[in-house]
Amino acid sequence: MTSSAIEIHDLVFSYGGARVLEDINLGIDAGEFFGLIGPNAAGKSTLLKLILGLLEPDRGSIRVLGDRPAASRGQLGYVPQFPTFQRDFPITVSEVVISGRISLTATFGGYSSADRGKAAEVMTALEIEDIAGQQVAALSGGQTQRMLIARALVCDPAILIMDEPTSNIDIRAEQDIFSLLRVYNNRMTIIVVSHDIGFISSYVGRVGCLNRTLVCHNTAELSGRDISELYGMGVRMIDHSHSGHN
Repeated sequence: MTSSAIEIHDLVFSYGGARVLEDINLGIDAGEFFGLIGPNAAGKSTLLKLILGLLEPDRGSIRVLGDRPAASRGQLGYVPQFPTFQRDFPITVSEVVISGRISLTATFGGYSSADRGKAAEVMTALEIEDIAGQQVAALSGGQTQRMLIARALVCDPAILIMDEPTSNIDIRAEQDIFSLLRVYNNRMTIIVVSHDIGFISSYVGRVGCLNRTLVCHNTAELSGRDISELYGMGVRMIDHSHSGHN
């Protein structure tokens, strides 16, 4: 992994002539836990797709792990905001999770014992090993999110990118997942989009405030005034107190 995980310079992006992102400059260090916040339609998911190489900027440059985003995609884990698969498709939890190893497996038409061992490891870490054989159609929203996070982690990514990963999960499960992510952060860079500013501030070192343009703050320096200016309204900073957090 390079010392800089992501470098973005003077990035501009538009959809059909409508400017979505303007003059974005961002550097994320390897090993950083970075939060991205902003109102709806502020360009957060678009920025993630540019980092993933799924979109091309109108202007500016993006380097991911020292290379073009598309060239580095195999080293990224991604948890989308909304599942993109058909929930009634006949596939089990374990089959979804292990599919994250497709780009790594050397076995044509199947998975190796190492692939299966890694899938079992992350399912246990995310406490879904007991539903490994269930069809995805039978899962709750929280179980689905845990499955998708496991799928992203199973390839041991250098960078884990998550777009609202705990939107369907209760606060206790959210706490458990972020505590686990803090452990994974010891060996990977993590970028998370979230609306729960007070909650993620317990975990991330910096927050990027995005609303067409981007301003970054150290978490400790982020104020209620910054949030109000970002969202264009009075928004209270809520401090979620959890045992074991500093």
